[in-house]
Amino acid sequence: MHTASLQNVVGIDGPFVSVFLDVGDHVELRWRAMRDQLQAQAADPYLVALAHNAITGSVTPRGMASRSLVVGGGRVLVDRFVPVPPTGYTARYGVLPYVLPLVDLSEPLLPHVVVQVSEHGADLRGVDPSGRPVAVATVGARRPDRRLDANELADVAQEATALVDRLGAPLLVLAGPLAGRRSLRVALPSRYHHLVVEVEGPPDRAVLHLAGRANQDARRAVVERFRDESTRLTGRAVHGLDAVSRALERGDVDTLLLTDTLVGDRMVGEHRADELLPLQAVACGADITLVGGAVRLHEDVGALLKS
Repeated sequence: MHTASLQNVVGIDGPFVSVFLDVGDHVELRWRAMRDQLQAQAADPYLVALAHNAITGSVTPRGMASRSLVVGGGRVLVDRFVPVPPTGYTARYGVLPYVLPLVDLSEPLLPHVVVQVSEHGADLRGVDPSGRPVAVATVGARRPDRRLDANELADVAQEATALVDRLGAPLLVLAGPLAGRRSLRVALPSRYHHLVVEVEGPPDRAVLHLAGRANQDARRAVVERFRDESTRLTGRAVHGLDAVSRALERGDVDTLLLTDTLVGDRMVGEHRADELLPLQAVACGADITLVGGAVRLHEDVGALLKS
């Protein structure tokens, strides 16, 4: 994960409320349980109220499945919807912000365009790597009681390819009835055909699957680089909590590697490792990669240093 978007949490005095919840449905019920958990941690009521207002005062955007909030310094510092649903919910109160779950949830998507086509029109949506819709459009038949004709399909194709070009998207998803998808595909210029994936079910699920494959490739590249640097003994690959924390504090880290099971109650000095290390990475602009079991890391943490 690129951490530039989390810079708002740097340099802010705690305490912090950090919340990660499923916003697919029953949001108020889920938040009520999390609010009770925060109150049990003796969280600052003002910070909890700020989180409450943010959660209850907005509508979940289409295609988004979870929400990440970090509140501190008397304001909401991070408020992000992401398309990947969380495995559970997290409500934490502490002297440092807790951003590690956001790293797990917000691995970059492929920028893409989704065209939901029907007999009488098409809805188009361009989505950036964060999962946020950056452009939407609707093209309908000129007569509502008629199907899209060839000229109208050409209009849909033109809108779709314009969005693809604008985003530099390597993926164009066509969703809807088979006949509509096929007609639209024929209307697309041939140079875009290699980008097309057709789906019958919800397009967001297909996008997440394809984006996951891309993320695996990126993760594999980081792991291979770490192994290579470790073998060469260049000193650019380090392991262990203390060594990595010192490198982060010096600003020497290019990429922080964490296993998915980083033990939260491990401490670095006076702070939890799962809070301090990601925050240090954000402060020095380092990327964060969750590597799972792809490589063994001493104390579940490693780092690739800058050249």
